[in-house]
Amino acid sequence: MNPERKEFPASPDYETKSQVARRLNVSKRTIDNLMRQRRLPFIKLTSKIVRFPKVEVDAFLARNFRVRACGLESGEND
Repeated sequence: MNPERKEFPASPDYETKSQVARRLNVSKRTIDNLMRQRRLPFIKLTSKIVRFPKVEVDAFLARNFRVRACGLESGEND
């Protein structure tokens, strides 16, 4: 018998720390801080493996961040 180790990719419903950091445009250390503060939802599978539910991260973003349009306001000139 040949016991092959099979790697399964993370489900698309969950993201890694790197993926979340890239999506939020922050460092992995910032993600660590948000986890420590219990502000960002996560699931700890082992002591080193952490996953973030995509739906819950989206909800976190919607609650905590707003996008404002940039540009000239009415009455301003170049």
